[in-house]
Amino acid sequence: MAHHSSLSLVMAVIFLWVALVVVGASSMAADQPSATIVAIEGASTTYRSIDRHGKVVTVQVPSQSAADIRGADAQGQVHATVTAIDTTTNQVKVQTPAGQTIVLAMPPAALRSIQIGDPFTFTVPARPR
Repeated sequence: MAHHSSLSLVMAVIFLWVALVVVGASSMAADQPSATIVAIEGASTTYRSIDRHGKVVTVQVPSQSAADIRGADAQGQVHATVTAIDTTTNQVKVQTPAGQTIVLAMPPAALRSIQIGDPFTFTVPARPR
């Protein structure tokens, strides 16, 4: 019986520790702005598919891969300029010095502090080695 209550106490302490770590990590992540790649204009993949009637259909899918972003420095930072803001879709378009236009989805609160023409620097995740 004592073994069962000790095990319950240990499990409760472990659960509380995990909960504190998760809450702490999520609040730290909430403090940092984030963006999701929606499309990289000019970078796409073309697929050939067959529809249900046997007809060949060509489909172009816009790239959403960070590997297609040109102009990142050694730390993975990309310096760009905001060219468009769409508050209905919560997206911004930025243009890199290489002329590449990247569409990013952002939280509505982050969009409030951005204006067209603003410099916009973001970090591309490092490529796996």
